[in-house]
Amino acid sequence: MSKKILAVALATVILAPPLLAEAQQQKVYRAGVLMIGSPDIPQMKGLRDGLREAGYVEGKNLLLDIPAKETIDELRPIAKAYIEKKFDVIIASGATAPLIARDLTREIPIVFVGSSDPIASGLVKSVARPEANVTGVASAGDVEMQGKSLEIFKEAVPTLRRVAVLYNARGENPGHANSLALVQKVAPALGLKLIEKPIKSTADIERALASVSKDTTDGLFIICSSLFRDPIKKIAAVAIQKRLALTGCYATEQGTLLSYGPDRYRIGHRGAWYVDRILKGTKPQDLPVEASIYFELVINLKTAKQIGVTIPPNVLARADRVIK
Repeated sequence: MSKKILAVALATVILAPPLLAEAQQQKVYRAGVLMIGSPDIPQMKGLRDGLREAGYVEGKNLLLDIPAKETIDELRPIAKAYIEKKFDVIIASGATAPLIARDLTREIPIVFVGSSDPIASGLVKSVARPEANVTGVASAGDVEMQGKSLEIFKEAVPTLRRVAVLYNARGENPGHANSLALVQKVAPALGLKLIEKPIKSTADIERALASVSKDTTDGLFIICSSLFRDPIKKIAAVAIQKRLALTGCYATEQGTLLSYGPDRYRIGHRGAWYVDRILKGTKPQDLPVEASIYFELVINLKTAKQIGVTIPPNVLARADRVIK
């Protein structure tokens, strides 16, 4: 072997490990998100911040696909595309999205951020040992939060008697029916009469809003579902126009009188930890499900003034945030 050839061979051997290491470092992971509505929500902000803190840079070593969809029916084709392209992980926001993903694949890891009751919905068999390919962070350990939210609504508006309940009636997630059943159980003890408004589409929301008035209803109560995430702004506007108290899970800044629920930014941020562990090789079934332990009561005094409601001082004192 000539000296020139030997030198080239030695250089190749010497440079090979660094080049291999560099190639490994430049691996681009692909994560697909299933969600309804704008990606500019607390869960996604928390997720992105958490992934960035873990060392992922979107467009460099992470492809994070977050298509903005308006209906649940649009999620299934998106999930199929992630599966066909063999994405490394699917991140599902809300309760129904992870069920759709799980029905389509038992191979690609699925991380949910915000499912209300993953056991009741059938997502996992156990929080300690999720089994299968699904794990993540629940918004609450069970549906009890809905009952607590109704109690706070009554405390905040003592004159409340007749409450129109808007709930997701599509049927994909049994957790919505469980939440409704709990609200039905709690209401009589609070002296409340429920007027149930099953919602399956935007058109149903329009009809429900048209049917309520100050003559027949004292307030609107929304059982948490991503189905209401974007429409909540319009619902709040109609509630203010009709001078009806409204409580829900989203957009207190947009006109809801009050909201009570988990800290959604923290849920998304913790979800990033799950994604990081999975991308580094941990199996979903080895990552126990967690439930949010941070809850937030937000009261909008501006809305209270607009609809002529005075929030009792003892309720105001318990608020984590007051919008004036």
